[in-house]
Amino acid sequence: MSKLRVLAALTVSTSLLISGCTSSDEPSAVEPTTTTPSSGTIKTDDVQAALDALVDAGSVAAVAQVRDGEASWSGAAGLVERDGTEPASADDPVRIASVTKPMVAAVILQLVDEGKLALDQQVDELLPGLLPKPVTVRQLLDHTSGLPDYLSGFDSVAAIASRSGDVVTDDELIAGALALPWTTEPGSEFIYSNTNYVVLGRIVADLDGKSIGQSLQDRIFDPLEMTDTTYPTDAAIADNALHGYVLEDGTYTDVTAFDASIWSSGAAVVSTVGDLNTFFRALFDGTLIPQNLIDEMQVLTPSAYGLGLLLGGDACNPGSGELVFGQRGNGFGYGTLSFSSPDGDRQVSVAWTSAAPDPANDPMFQFASDALISGLTATCPA
Repeated sequence: MSKLRVLAALTVSTSLLISGCTSSDEPSAVEPTTTTPSSGTIKTDDVQAALDALVDAGSVAAVAQVRDGEASWSGAAGLVERDGTEPASADDPVRIASVTKPMVAAVILQLVDEGKLALDQQVDELLPGLLPKPVTVRQLLDHTSGLPDYLSGFDSVAAIASRSGDVVTDDELIAGALALPWTTEPGSEFIYSNTNYVVLGRIVADLDGKSIGQSLQDRIFDPLEMTDTTYPTDAAIADNALHGYVLEDGTYTDVTAFDASIWSSGAAVVSTVGDLNTFFRALFDGTLIPQNLIDEMQVLTPSAYGLGLLLGGDACNPGSGELVFGQRGNGFGYGTLSFSSPDGDRQVSVAWTSAAPDPANDPMFQFASDALISGLTATCPA
């Protein structure tokens, strides 16, 4: 999971999300969003065909779930393991990487709602002495802090595999980032950095009096009955998890067992496509946070990034300015796309289990994007 640049992507028919290296777009003020009403009838043939195409393109497995109101559909293609015979299932867990970020953002906003912190409060007031510059909570959430990204050097299968057993603490991750030059002054530019969410995890732990993993369990996973979702702190993963593979020069390297401490609170969660849809529905329908904070999350910015969220165009009316919100996860050997209508009525989550070392040049991504677009289209009114 390297740094991302999210380019303007408001027309899904062209491309929902594009990744690259950095972005220097400045955030704008909150603007209203709209959503397309759904018929409640999911048309899924194209979604399954897109999953099949993703596997035909080289992914070992591809899974998806589509929800429209009370209706839902799940599909899968490929195998649990490349050398095995067990077919993949949409109920099988995967490493969701940065789709962890909106979950952490939701906890932060719950703490805001409880009056325990403010979005524009400086980190130094919450964790004195941690950061040498005046960074706010909002700047951590929307990647405008300027904090360097600790997560670098994972640019080949050899580099990735050699680090699979590394155990690191959050303090070590933050110290490693602070040893690098700051990318920009706080508040001036959008530049994606995983360090932002490590710091947010530290804030949650301090205010909640428990680890970020336990806060996620208590505040989100348990209340929403996300029984297949965990926050691992080591290399363990459920026995029925789909295996993840780094694909380089035609060679597949199994990286399923990877110590999760390197991901920390920016990317450690393991989940299923169904649980992800449950989360985004509850996030946007008011179950987890009130509407005024949902509006804060769904801020429209030139960088296409809100508070822990990416935005994209709604496939039901491409080019109209109607939006979906969610996140993209680039993990070692795993990829995830999970998006919802702003009101929480419609969700699509797609996961696949083969990825290039550099997500910006991953041949699987366009096929996965096609599956996501097909899923969104499947919920459009007749």
